[in-house]
Amino acid sequence: METQVGVTAEARTPEVTTEATPLLEARRSSPPYSIFTSRQKRLIILAAAIASTFSPFSANIYYPALNSIAADLGVNNAQVNLTITTYMICQGLAPTFMGSFADTAGRRPTYIICFVIYICANVALATQHSYALLLVFRAIQSSGSSGTVALASAVAADVVTSAERGTYLALTTIGTILAPSLGPIIGGLLSQYLGWRAVFWFLAVAASVFCIPFFLFYPETCRAVVGDGSIPPPPWNMSLLDYLRRRRTIDNIRLSQQQQTVLHHKPAPKRGYKFPNPFFTLRLLFQLPTGLVLAANGVVFASYYSVTSSMPSQFKSIYGLNDLGIGLVFVPAGLGTLCSTLLNGSLVDWNYRRLKAAAGTPVVEGQKQDNTDFPIEKARLQIALPMMFLGAVVITIYGWVMAEATAMAANNLVRCLLGAAATAIVHPMINVLGRGWTYTYVGATVISIAPVLLLVLVRGLGWRKEREARGL
Repeated sequence: METQVGVTAEARTPEVTTEATPLLEARRSSPPYSIFTSRQKRLIILAAAIASTFSPFSANIYYPALNSIAADLGVNNAQVNLTITTYMICQGLAPTFMGSFADTAGRRPTYIICFVIYICANVALATQHSYALLLVFRAIQSSGSSGTVALASAVAADVVTSAERGTYLALTTIGTILAPSLGPIIGGLLSQYLGWRAVFWFLAVAASVFCIPFFLFYPETCRAVVGDGSIPPPPWNMSLLDYLRRRRTIDNIRLSQQQQTVLHHKPAPKRGYKFPNPFFTLRLLFQLPTGLVLAANGVVFASYYSVTSSMPSQFKSIYGLNDLGIGLVFVPAGLGTLCSTLLNGSLVDWNYRRLKAAAGTPVVEGQKQDNTDFPIEKARLQIALPMMFLGAVVITIYGWVMAEATAMAANNLVRCLLGAAATAIVHPMINVLGRGWTYTYVGATVISIAPVLLLVLVRGLGWRKEREARGL
């Protein structure tokens, strides 16, 4: 009877950790959000971040080879840019399927599917000989790699609370830190000295080498599967360590000891696997304030790709750079991304804690925060808006600097879909309007979405409360 009471109390424990109210904050007995230690959390998120690097890395390593691919396959710059467009369309669509599947089946099975698709696509890209196959296999390559980006953010949400998420999410963006700088350099070297096909062989080999230790040791973190990490995962979600631990338990512990252990570990719930439903993700586009933030993020993302996708052809025509030289041109963009990611993660956490303290609900380490009546939109957008304005101004200046450089020489589903559109139209725009006015329009488009984010800043909390009241 005494044991039964203990089990019942333990079973109710997760409900206590879902919110952090002032009353509960004072209770030191509240269990942590996750059983993983801080060091384990960092390693788990870092591994997920490295896995997510393959998507942006595959996009950026490709840029220096665009001119060589166009020449080898007999197509023009606008046509070869369509291979970036198809890549980005699938980069926007694939996570809607993979994210839904990962939330029911778990993170590990989804990672396995993603990397099998990705590695096979890279081998196919390295051996094909036609423009049509290049378009098709680039889309398949993106479908495999892009799901890992959404998984990295999901893994961070599995193991850390919202108060810690800014710093940890900075780790998940390691791909966007390294890819813009390292990707083009490696791509330029491979394309210049081994040919553009070496780029895809490199990606296939790198992914295969990464997958071996990752699949052997990476734990399942999906809270629908393992809870806070204490629920034993089902066989399909087991790492090698989980399997060995279970075998050791079966071999060395007697039945009575196993029964005693059951009292301290909740059994894994029976789960049914659901077919991935992309419409569940698309519903977010029609929710306030989520849809407005996604649209604004998409425009900013599109502006970035309108610049990067045109750089190879423009720098070749202006300066006559080869593939390696074009790769080196991307280094400043990579360094800027590095500084922005490291700085913004810390600024977002600092602003969140500052506003929490001002509201009289200080952050408690390791506890999930209750943001029901807290203007979290303000905590994020007070940092994001100034950065967005700065980016728009710099894009405009970039266009006119490029226009001047031309005279001297003569004497890159929402953000990815918009990025794909920008990639497809940027060359025709440059041909008609010139570099200066093209990027002036891009900068003006970025600035034009500022009122949308200001609206989210002012009314976001109210919209969230209305949505929660309707049970959405």
